[in-house]
Amino acid sequence: MKKMIKSKWFWTIIILLLSNQIYYLKSLQFTCTDKINNGDELNAYEIASALQTHFNMGLFGMVIEPSVALSCLEKQLHMNTGIVSIPEDDEVLSRAKEKLRNNKCDEVYLCWNKYHSRASILLNGSTISNFYDDGIKYYEYEINFDYKPGIIIIHGITISETVFDYLENIGLLSVIKKRTYERQ
Repeated sequence: MKKMIKSKWFWTIIILLLSNQIYYLKSLQFTCTDKINNGDELNAYEIASALQTHFNMGLFGMVIEPSVALSCLEKQLHMNTGIVSIPEDDEVLSRAKEKLRNNKCDEVYLCWNKYHSRASILLNGSTISNFYDDGIKYYEYEINFDYKPGIIIIHGITISETVFDYLENIGLLSVIKKRTYERQ
């Protein structure tokens, strides 16, 4: 009997969390964005719902882009492991590396219009430059995990980064900067 009661509570909590997540993604995040844009503060429920969404991005994002998902969790836990792995090149990243190889510039700002590849999800807003160590040439990536106000769509899911930027500004999420190197 006790086991059945515990099981009912467990499933009730799971259903409530799932329902809240759907409500946040479909409606509440846009209400929060409007409040932030009007200079209003978010209430405790709105903040908790946004943090739940952010945490879920860290958990379920492991399937899409593990480095970004890990950084979501790090931002929420206020830590920085420095762990990041660069995904395979896409068109934007290949062109940036070509510019650096041909010495056309010292640093390239990486920017995508849409999040369509693992590289675009991880590296949008980051820089890549040449780095030399003992005569060996590397690409140095400086990756900023800092939310900016706006709306993004990743794999069909609309996310208001304005709310996450607000959470950074009030200190509930941290801003992380990572550096990693890739041999040329």
